[in-house]
Amino acid sequence: MDEGDDNHSTLTPIESTTRYEHIGAGPLEWIEDARAYSRRPISRCEERDMLIDALRYPTSGTSTVAVAGLVVAIAIGYRYTAAFVPSIAALLPGTVTAIAAIALVGYLSQVLVDESDSPPHIDVSRSFRIGCKSIAITAAYLVVPVAVLVTTIGSFAQTGGDAGVPAFFLISSTAALFFFLSSAYALPAALAAATQTESVRAAFDRERVGPPLTDLSYVTGWITGFTLFGIGFVPVSVTIDSGTVAGLLAALFGGYLLLVGSRVIHTGYRRAMGR
Repeated sequence: MDEGDDNHSTLTPIESTTRYEHIGAGPLEWIEDARAYSRRPISRCEERDMLIDALRYPTSGTSTVAVAGLVVAIAIGYRYTAAFVPSIAALLPGTVTAIAAIALVGYLSQVLVDESDSPPHIDVSRSFRIGCKSIAITAAYLVVPVAVLVTTIGSFAQTGGDAGVPAFFLISSTAALFFFLSSAYALPAALAAATQTESVRAAFDRERVGPPLTDLSYVTGWITGFTLFGIGFVPVSVTIDSGTVAGLLAALFGGYLLLVGSRVIHTGYRRAMGR
C-alpha cells in the first residue's frame, strides 16, 4: 500500500462521506476548509440535470394531484374560516385548514429524504406527524431571526427616517438579514435530518446538519428550491381567492411547483451528503 492509500485509510467517517470524484475528464479540484471537508465544484451540467430531474419528478406519480388536493383543502378551509370568524362555526373549517397545512409541510419534508424516482404515496396521518415536527423545527430556527428582523425594521420606521439613524440602521438591518438568511439556509438540512432519523434532536445536531451546508450542490439546491417555492405560492394564493375551475388548476400547478422545489433541495442535499 502506497503513502496515498495509507493516508486515505485514516480518514474519519465525516471526511470520507464528504469526498467526491469528478465524473468525466478533467483534474480533481478540492476546496478544503479548516475541518478538512472536501468539496468539488458543481458543473452547469449537474445544475441542469438537477432541475430537469425535479421538473419530471411530479409527473411520475399521482401524488401531485394529492398535493393539489391538500392545497384546495387549505384554500377552502381558509375561506370559510375567514367568513365565519368570530363565530364558533369557524372552528371546523379552521381545523381542516390546519390539518391540511401541517400534512402538506410533513409531506414536503418526506420528499426531502425520499430516494425513489417518483413522489411517495401520501399517508395523511404520517405526514401530519412529520409536519408537526417540521413546523416545530421551523419555528425554532426562524422565530427569533424573524423577530429580530421585524423589530429592526420597525424601530427605523418609528424614527421617521431621522438623519442620524440610517448608518446604524444599515448595520443592524444587514446583521438581522444575515441572521435570518443563515437560519433559513440551514433549515432544509435540519428538516431532512429530523425526517430521516425520526428525531427532532437531529435537527439541532451540528454533526448532522453542518456537513452539507458548505457544499455547492446544497447551495444550488437551496437557491433554486426556495425560488420555486416562492413562485409556487402565487398559484396557491389564486386558489385561496378563487373557487372556480381556474382556482383548481392553480392548485394543481402550485402543488407541482412545491414538489419540484422540494425535489431540487433533496437532490442538492443528497449530493452534498455523498449519496
